[in-house]
Amino acid sequence: MRKRVFILVVSLFFLLSSVPVWANSAPVYWEAAPSSNVMIVETNSPITVLKENLTFDFRENLREDYSKVAKVTAEYTMKNTSETEITSSMVFPYFGNFSGSRKPGGEVSVDGSSVPYTLYYGDVYRKEELEEEKLNLKTALEKVEMGIYEPENFSLNDPGVLYKVTFKNLKRDHFTGKVSFPLEGSEKAFAKNLNLYGYQGDRYDIGTSVRYQDTIEIFLLGEELDLQTEAATFEGIGLTEGEDYSVEITKSTMLFQDYYEEMVADSEYLGYFVINNQQERNFFLKNLDDAFELEKLVTEDHLAQFLYEERLIFLYYETSFQGGEEKTISISYQAEGGMDRRKSKDPTYTFEYLLSPAGYFKDFKNLTVRVLPSEDYPYVVSSSLPLDRREGGEYLGFFDTLPEKELTFTMYPEEKITLIDRTEGFLSRNLYSFLFSGVIFLFFLSVVIVGLGIRGLIRFKRHSKK
Repeated sequence: MRKRVFILVVSLFFLLSSVPVWANSAPVYWEAAPSSNVMIVETNSPITVLKENLTFDFRENLREDYSKVAKVTAEYTMKNTSETEITSSMVFPYFGNFSGSRKPGGEVSVDGSSVPYTLYYGDVYRKEELEEEKLNLKTALEKVEMGIYEPENFSLNDPGVLYKVTFKNLKRDHFTGKVSFPLEGSEKAFAKNLNLYGYQGDRYDIGTSVRYQDTIEIFLLGEELDLQTEAATFEGIGLTEGEDYSVEITKSTMLFQDYYEEMVADSEYLGYFVINNQQERNFFLKNLDDAFELEKLVTEDHLAQFLYEERLIFLYYETSFQGGEEKTISISYQAEGGMDRRKSKDPTYTFEYLLSPAGYFKDFKNLTVRVLPSEDYPYVVSSSLPLDRREGGEYLGFFDTLPEKELTFTMYPEEKITLIDRTEGFLSRNLYSFLFSGVIFLFFLSVVIVGLGIRGLIRFKRHSKK
């Protein structure tokens, strides 16, 4: 009997130890896209890189999302090896999006003076694709729309109807205002200010949460919509128009061209994205075109999804060189790292930098890599290239030619990630599971002990009566 009880208790412990437990916490892994070196656009360019000083500065202890942020500066000394004056076109390719507080871009200077640049937006980036096949930046740049993007699934000159459906609360409680309508044939529509979206066949249901007053906008690329409105509490109880709420529908005819830029400027969903130039206009129209390729009704959420995706961005600028002239070109920006605390007590922060684009120059020499750590993360615990720690805490690496490997390095509070760190990290991440499993185990163990005690007492009393 004792053996069976022991097996029961142990089985319960291992069973309950596998019960998943969720708690509010920061993620244990946060992936970031790599940064990159500058590259030349022309073929057979006479421009050579005499030296590059690449610096990652963490001393201001900047953070964004779940990662540390480095102030990166790539300073190049370049020379025109020809005897004739040229204007050289250069791009700085990197990966970014519009989801954070920092808009894409940086600062470019030539011999200490700022120079203008243009951002071009490329394809969506998938890290697993980059790992499977080396990224061809020349091919990626050729795909970028340099002129004016012409949508395939709509025209900016298409006439449309803008509907504004305004729900007004006549009482105190919040409710959901709903609008239903069909989209038939080739009709397409764009809607904003929604928190409810659904459809069945060609009929669509959209809605918004109303506290005092709220307006849904629907721009129809067509002639007219048959709108049906209703309202309900958050519990699904229908409300009465005129008693619980009022609704007003206005409509106006305009070209889509006259609507979409104003819509972008007023949208809260699209974050920091604004249309200031043709490249940003191309970027928005391309994403809107892709959305209409998949959906008849496109919302702000569809477009926000594109803004949050990592994509190739090309920072383009031009520099003039006299024959035989040397110039110092500096590019600075902020780069977010990847966070990982799956195998350590504290998070590690990993930064990646693509050196290979500099291979497009005629020649490349003398690379210096400098890492200036923050006080709380003073150590580089791993690096794809040799970096030596100096007396002041900075890390330096010197390379006569362009390394064959890309640069990847990882920061940590301690000089090494020890077995103790890994163990403490595992226990910390699974503390709630251990506590929960332990409490349940003790409860069932108590039940078993009490049960055995009661059973023993009953048997004792029976034996005493005999």
